[in-house]
Amino acid sequence: MAIAPELPPNAPPVDDSPLSLKSKRRLDDTEMDITPMIDIVFLLLIFFLVASKMDESASVRLPPARYGKAVAEDNSIVVLIRKGSAGTVIVSRRDGRAFASDIKQQEEEIGEYIDAGMTGSPPFDRPLQEVIVKAERDVKEGEVNRVAEAIGKVAETPILNYAVLEN
Repeated sequence: MAIAPELPPNAPPVDDSPLSLKSKRRLDDTEMDITPMIDIVFLLLIFFLVASKMDESASVRLPPARYGKAVAEDNSIVVLIRKGSAGTVIVSRRDGRAFASDIKQQEEEIGEYIDAGMTGSPPFDRPLQEVIVKAERDVKEGEVNRVAEAIGKVAETPILNYAVLEN
């Protein structure tokens, strides 16, 4: 027969039952563990990032212009941008002579062409103050922006106009 140790008179009663593995703290009915839901959200995010196709070079159909002023092509410096064979982009002058295919050299030539147009040097017969950028439908927006930036590098930046479809 085992002898129980003596306890002080005010001590709580001792539970002699086998150990219980139940947690003493129970979750309230209002609490919910959202960790699995967060895991699923991150997995879905990773799935869509990996499975989606980012296509920056997608062509965009622009609506016809409704407002704006007409710019006379004869009184403007014209830069043409068109698609060449095998998907290359050709940037040319009004007369159709293409600028260099190397991007750095092309930017320099565009700057010289715009500067010649503003000063009235050959091939221009008088100074012009406006530039028209004409691009074919299949030319990507990034190419048009690159040409516009090359035009903007000229010291006295002219008025830049984009050719659009008339409504």
